[in-house]
Amino acid sequence: WDNPKITGASMIIYIAVILGCNVNYLGALPIGSLVVYMIYLGYLRVNGHFKERWTFKEKKLLIKSENEIEKNQSIARPVGLLQVGDLQGKNLKSRELGLPGSFYTSVLYDPLRYADEEMKSLLVKIDTSSGCIHEVGATVSPGITSAPVWSHMQESPELLRLKHLLPDDRLWRQEKEVDASLAYPILQPIAEDGGFIRKAIDGSQRKTEVKLMPFETSFGAVVFQVRFSDVLGSFQMFDNVLGEVVIPLAKLAGSGKAVEGWFRLVGVGSKDTVPGESNDHSEKSVEMGEDTDVADGKIPAPEFPELYLRVQFSSKGTLFNNSVQSDTETSKVICEELSRTASIVQENNGIGVIGSSLNTINTVRTLGGKLQNQISVVVDILERIRNAFNFSNPRITVFILLSLTLLWIVLALIPTRFVVLVSGLAQYGTNLYIKFRSPQAKKTLRDELSDKRLDSTRKGNPFENLFLSIPTDEDLRRTYFWEARRLGEKERDKFAESKRQIRLEKLWKAKWHGALKLKEKKPEHAISPSSSRKWNWEPLFGLLEGHRFIWWRSEKHFDTGEAPLGQIFFAGHSGLAGLSPLDLMELSNEEIPLVVSIFGRGPRGQQKITLLTHSTDAKDSLEAAVLNVSIKAD
Repeated sequence: WDNPKITGASMIIYIAVILGCNVNYLGALPIGSLVVYMIYLGYLRVNGHFKERWTFKEKKLLIKSENEIEKNQSIARPVGLLQVGDLQGKNLKSRELGLPGSFYTSVLYDPLRYADEEMKSLLVKIDTSSGCIHEVGATVSPGITSAPVWSHMQESPELLRLKHLLPDDRLWRQEKEVDASLAYPILQPIAEDGGFIRKAIDGSQRKTEVKLMPFETSFGAVVFQVRFSDVLGSFQMFDNVLGEVVIPLAKLAGSGKAVEGWFRLVGVGSKDTVPGESNDHSEKSVEMGEDTDVADGKIPAPEFPELYLRVQFSSKGTLFNNSVQSDTETSKVICEELSRTASIVQENNGIGVIGSSLNTINTVRTLGGKLQNQISVVVDILERIRNAFNFSNPRITVFILLSLTLLWIVLALIPTRFVVLVSGLAQYGTNLYIKFRSPQAKKTLRDELSDKRLDSTRKGNPFENLFLSIPTDEDLRRTYFWEARRLGEKERDKFAESKRQIRLEKLWKAKWHGALKLKEKKPEHAISPSSSRKWNWEPLFGLLEGHRFIWWRSEKHFDTGEAPLGQIFFAGHSGLAGLSPLDLMELSNEEIPLVVSIFGRGPRGQQKITLLTHSTDAKDSLEAAVLNVSIKAD
């Protein structure tokens, strides 16, 4: 009663509605509500909002994925460097025959090896990069032997992409106490923070949901898996792992020293680290010889497969010497690449023939196939019933809307109990009329019904055909698939462009970047006698970083960490080059004002490339940047 007029008016309206309400007309309420809701759905359809449910799905999933990655990047995560090298093995023999074989070692990083299942599910939601086991690299098999010495190691595709994503090798060329063959970056662990406000690098206040945890609290581990390198061992459905050695990351970070020595191979998935026999014990066994054991009547001690390794983890603050802002961007790039790898692995972890029992798959397919088909039919029927009211098929929905509107008007004018009474009496009356008809009339009616059934069998049930014409959700998804894909690609390009710009400015510190075309010679088989040119303009993405010009085939190749197509160093005799008389003859009058030629030291000595810009402004800015870099190099 703060406002007596409004409160009094609302009370009068309330009393009038309650006293005037007649439950006899209650049947019109649900029908009227459905009619109003269908009119709203029709409004959405007319204004083009109906297809947003299908076309925006991929866009929303992409935004959700980017938000998850941004959650990991809401706080700067220092990077530690894992260094691995000097791998050897002994007593490595096949389990079945006990014979030497061809072995290699895979180096893996398992972020959640020492976490239980509940903790794993929680940490994966917080840190998307911990959603899979990351491959660091693998050794090259030296041949058939039981005591291999692996002197060559190959970097994993993920590690190669990380190296290509970062502008140079300053992350990898730190001083190492371990003479490592591989170096792999590891982000500092994070945990839930409760949404505390932290101060960002630019001075602004940002709300974060995570906080940094010491490396000593990490659940991760470095895993060395010794595998068979035979043909069957390359298939995942065969058990090609002889054993593995697990080194906890927390122990490496806590000691700060290199861990080296012999370790016994344990089963796959184990969390134990078992030291191997010492060198002194091995030498003593060799000096005693086999005859001594036989003379004393002692059974020779079993020889366990062992692996010698040297591994160290460096986590002394930041590993870089430049600005903190560059360090932050480096950790973002590493986090994004690890998260992308984890998402790809999770998508490919569906149940299939590989890694599963063939008999189990056949049994499930036999028992579940029929049930799955029945469930699919029921789901399709329910989806068609729902889509009959949301203008998926406008003609059918308009017919239903008009019918419901007419029914609503009838129920609004006539009490519901009278409608129900008349409907019941009509059914009783119809059955009464059929019961007491003459025999000749009954026979005529049966003949008519039989003819109708036969005609329905030949032509099909029109109501059933009408119902089957209503699309299911899968039909709608396929209809709007390519439009959804275009919107998703557009949103993906927008995110990629924003990230690329930040990387170029803060991480690469590029003096110039942009899309160009490179003059490349055609292959011999592509040159036709009628063609006047023996070369093509091929698109590329190039940038000037430091004293070098690097180029990729496209911006996408740069974003995904592909290896560059080439690079030119501006050292010594280098810079801009003029067009030769042959170039002036081959180029058109429209191309000559847009062409830039640069030369310098390439991978195979002195190199010159000819570039085509898209405008004179782009040409002028590229020439100015090249001149500035080449003058400083001199």
